[in-house]
Amino acid sequence: MGRLSRLAFPGDKRFHVPPNLYHLLDEKQFTPSLYQIFALSRFSRYRITDWFAVFGLALGEIPRLQMVLPARLTTLIDLSLSDEHEPVLRFEATRSGPRSSSLHPLSEWVRVVTSERGRPNSPEPASGSFYARIGSHDAFAFPDLLPGSIVRVRRIARFRADEIPTGRGGALFLVEHSNGLTCSRLHALPRNRVVLCPTSLPFAQVELDLERHARILGAVEFELRPLRSGLNASVPPSLHRFWNPFPLPETSPALSLGRLLARARRRAGLTFREASAKSGLIARSSQNREYYCAAGALSDYESQGGAPRHAQKMLSLCALYSVSPWDFMAAAGLRLHEAGTDAIPDELANGVRGGFKPGHVLRSSEKVLAELPRFIGGAAAEYFKMRHISLRDLFSVERSFQSFHPYLTEAALLVVDRRKKQISSLAHAPLWAQPLYVLIRRNGTFLCAACVPEAGQGLIVRPFSDGIDRPLHLKIPAEVEVVGRVVGILRKLLPEGISR
Repeated sequence: MGRLSRLAFPGDKRFHVPPNLYHLLDEKQFTPSLYQIFALSRFSRYRITDWFAVFGLALGEIPRLQMVLPARLTTLIDLSLSDEHEPVLRFEATRSGPRSSSLHPLSEWVRVVTSERGRPNSPEPASGSFYARIGSHDAFAFPDLLPGSIVRVRRIARFRADEIPTGRGGALFLVEHSNGLTCSRLHALPRNRVVLCPTSLPFAQVELDLERHARILGAVEFELRPLRSGLNASVPPSLHRFWNPFPLPETSPALSLGRLLARARRRAGLTFREASAKSGLIARSSQNREYYCAAGALSDYESQGGAPRHAQKMLSLCALYSVSPWDFMAAAGLRLHEAGTDAIPDELANGVRGGFKPGHVLRSSEKVLAELPRFIGGAAAEYFKMRHISLRDLFSVERSFQSFHPYLTEAALLVVDRRKKQISSLAHAPLWAQPLYVLIRRNGTFLCAACVPEAGQGLIVRPFSDGIDRPLHLKIPAEVEVVGRVVGILRKLLPEGISR
């Protein structure tokens, strides 16, 4: 490898692989650069993603980090890092769903397996949707969408203004404009123009030309909402004042690395200090200092255009700025078409690739209810601030479920933290922000509602929660037990009639 790299790149030492590579690997004294990993991929013919994994750098961590790191502005979650052979999480029915109640544990009739993507009975093709995380400073749809929520967006190839459903019950669209990305309802105007319509916060209602100033990327069909404090939305001055939209920047594959990073950082709404602080979170969670990027180094990457010495910093930059690693490597001067295309055999990779072994991939002919990218399952516990999460923590909600709580009218699935059983009610919070709890009555039926604690181990269940038409006084544990507090809700938002 060392000799081949010197012959192929005689004038560029960045690509040179040490001649004693295997000795350094045994002694764990070698941290490769991005260019050396490319050289190893080119001459071994093994995929560059597998070589990253060999050195403990899983590119699949990028979407996980994008899911759990705090974000000021709405950002896309990169799904380009998975291939057609990567397993996905699949929910499959083991029997018919319960009919006796509108709220029941999902584990009673559903199982979760890892399975190969692209099966004929998949509910939707992988390219039909993508994911984004709602920011805290551009939450036009608040409180219909909360900051920190993960949304699945159905792609729309082309959408004219006169086709947009209007009104309060209309769809939420993900719109790209010169200031970034925004999830918002839209109001249609003549000549193919739309207006961003905030739900409740005083964002400026800006008029956009769909051909010049904005493009509709898709319609929000699902929201995975975390129910926790510290995610309040705010309106920055730049979005409170009426601003003049600029034409969308042209996408060019020939961007230099410095320009690519500068554009992505501004789109993420980060200063150098803020980006550096977020990279520190990545370094602490991975227990590896090499993921940390100093503010001065971040400035140098943009002004000088050079790639970081350590490949870990590329992973941090891609997660911080929502940059595809493929775009990053291409802008750094790597000819990716020359990289290897074969998968490293498991016996050579020591099982480090991906995290799933072949024995964990199950094939089934049962009915597929839902399918999720693997990164969501891997980050779910961290995202909901739980120690771990299992199928026992999930409760399905039927359409017949009724509640005054606005979240529950569109809920399809509840995530319950069984460790949190202490009932609380917030006197300073609106109804939609009240904590929710799942309760089980002595007859075996489940309730989900906001509750008010009473003295003497009692509680009051707020009315119109799953058929309760008046305040209900219950005693713990004589009449009811607390299963846990709801920490997340999966909500279906897309109205009928929205086509691709």
